[in-house]
Amino acid sequence: MFVIGEITVEDAVADAHFSCDLLRCKGACCTLPGGRGAPLEDDEVLAVEEAVPHASKYLSAEHLEHIRMHGAVEGIPGSYATQCINDRDCVFVYYDEGIARCSIEKAYFAGAGAFRKPVSCHLFPVRATPGRAGRLRYERIPECDPGRQQGRNAKTLLHVFLKEALVRKFGAQWYAEFASVCEQRNGTR
Repeated sequence: MFVIGEITVEDAVADAHFSCDLLRCKGACCTLPGGRGAPLEDDEVLAVEEAVPHASKYLSAEHLEHIRMHGAVEGIPGSYATQCINDRDCVFVYYDEGIARCSIEKAYFAGAGAFRKPVSCHLFPVRATPGRAGRLRYERIPECDPGRQQGRNAKTLLHVFLKEALVRKFGAQWYAEFASVCEQRNGTR
């Protein structure tokens, strides 16, 4: 482990190879069993709620009814998440040729809404614990084996693949320092 600013970083975040392979994993990170959807930061709850009308046009009747009956978000401050359907699919999942995709992100890229998607989704397979002195850890799930293989084949490091998400979460200055340390560790500098 090493520390950048006040964030403790697990070694694998700097050293692992990874590049999402949606054609093979089918968007499994959006459909993991367990009953909770994407973890949300407290300040994302309103943004998610405001994204519902924009995302709705991409959702199935079942997902829309679930949102109508239960809302899009569950939890309490410090422990919010998106709702799930049947303890599996995030309520914002829609399917495109068998691949689970995010309707919030689709609306965002269509120019509807200012919120791209929860930062926890953007960072996956890295998880960030909340707080000023947070921690970054690499969550290895079998469903991401194709992404690890694709990253090795393309020689894409996880921290490079996640640059945009890491800058979004921690800022450009933090990322520059982080990337410099990663490059030193990996001999790519």
